[in-house]
Amino acid sequence: MVNRAEEVKQTPHGVAATVASAFVYGVFPVYWAALDAVPSINVMLYRIVTAAVVMMLFMLCTGRWHGLVASVASMWRTKRVFWMAVAAAVLVTVDWVVYIYLVAIGRTSEASAAGFLIPLANMLLALVILREKASALGIASMVIAFVGGVLYVVDTGAFPVLALAMVLSYSGYCLIKRFVPLDAFQSLTFETGVLTPFAFVALAVQPQFGVPAGVSWHVWALLAGCGVLTAVPLVLTSYGVKHTTFLMLSFTQYITPTIQLLLGIFVLGEQVPAHRFVSFGVIWLALAVYSVDLVRRHRRRLELGRGR
Repeated sequence: MVNRAEEVKQTPHGVAATVASAFVYGVFPVYWAALDAVPSINVMLYRIVTAAVVMMLFMLCTGRWHGLVASVASMWRTKRVFWMAVAAAVLVTVDWVVYIYLVAIGRTSEASAAGFLIPLANMLLALVILREKASALGIASMVIAFVGGVLYVVDTGAFPVLALAMVLSYSGYCLIKRFVPLDAFQSLTFETGVLTPFAFVALAVQPQFGVPAGVSWHVWALLAGCGVLTAVPLVLTSYGVKHTTFLMLSFTQYITPTIQLLLGIFVLGEQVPAHRFVSFGVIWLALAVYSVDLVRRHRRRLELGRGR
């Protein structure tokens, strides 16, 4: 049993998975806004239950169930790793609750702020905890991104407490995934399976399973669809965490708040001061610098490969 985070080898599929996950997370506000008739905590409970059903059916239909049972049994023999996997499930749930609540009360921009701060937290974890190495240009991009994140927080005029809760919970979730020896599908099935009994009971004790009376059929349809919508990005994230560097994961996560910001303005009708785009511009500059660094390192690897 592996009790430490293994050094990962970054692959094109891993990078693609993290980018795709970031795009899916980016469009979430529109979906959750359509469920504003349902209390945010109940939306989160439906996410857990429906995602568990989706993943269990998938594991059974693809013949992966026995592998999951064997992996969980192996984890149970090393209790510390098992409880780390449980902690990951709790942390991602905290992130879900806070995020859905912010969208429900019309504070998508604060959720977007969390999205800009999460990559910064992950960069710090990558350098300090995982001891990943960065080039001079990579470090410069991190410094620029840090400045942009600080400018955003200062510009809001108040310390975003709920956004900070999202940052700590999701960054902790991503870090723990490095230490848990489950593949992407096993990981999500385990996490939702652990939480489903509690979520189901919490819904069952409420009238109409936590859904207000008189809501239209499309609300029930959207709640049922939460399972697939939840499963797809989490599976992609679980895969990406094991097949990209944590620094790469961090920078791809800037895609999410950028999309959320644009949706908040142009679709959900939120008002964002024009001067706040200064902080966004600084962060996008950091992305550009990091992208240049990635291209340079990729070309260097190709040249070294041809020289052998």
